[in-house]
Amino acid sequence: YDVSVTIFVKYFTISVMDSADNSLRRTYVKKIPLGQVSFNRISELSSLSWRILDENLSLDEAKEQFEGVMRIGANKFASSLILISLANAAFCKLFGGDMGSVACVFFATLVGYSLRFALAKMGVNLKIQYVLVSFVVSFIAYLGVFYGFTHTSDVAIGSSILFLMPGVFLINSVFDILNDNTLVGISRAVSTGILILCIAVGVYITLSLSNAEILHV
Repeated sequence: YDVSVTIFVKYFTISVMDSADNSLRRTYVKKIPLGQVSFNRISELSSLSWRILDENLSLDEAKEQFEGVMRIGANKFASSLILISLANAAFCKLFGGDMGSVACVFFATLVGYSLRFALAKMGVNLKIQYVLVSFVVSFIAYLGVFYGFTHTSDVAIGSSILFLMPGVFLINSVFDILNDNTLVGISRAVSTGILILCIAVGVYITLSLSNAEILHV
């Protein structure tokens, strides 16, 4: 059989054709479900693809191992919450924030990540999620400035939104373009740009409501 797979942002198509008889063909279009990015699954799926190629696994063996990979659970919410908050706070310190900024960013990330998790469970549109969460975390960071907990307002507010940056989508778009999957790469890049714009909208709302004087308009 000849098999062709085309992947888009929201859908992918699989076309199967009998190489001996072109009239025997099937095309399936499936929607790609939104979900939390699991680097464990990504790593295991990459490893499985190489095993299929190198060891010439049969369809049944490949299917069995694939189902085993898909049973790998996503990262636990509590551990992800703490680790992401610590990482965001560490970036704040790395960029020159004082200890007050570090504490504000840590707390803002705790709240923001929890809020995004809840909004995702409710099925809220991803773009709305980014606007709301960006506003909430940047406003919490601003409250630290307002009440005098930190004197590095730019670092506090700027670092609070780093965990929202869609780095995986951006990297995928670059690799797609480099691998000549131009249409998919451009569509991913546009989607990523829209998410970054949503983050900027949330921060702009905070700056418009605050007296942080970072944005002079």
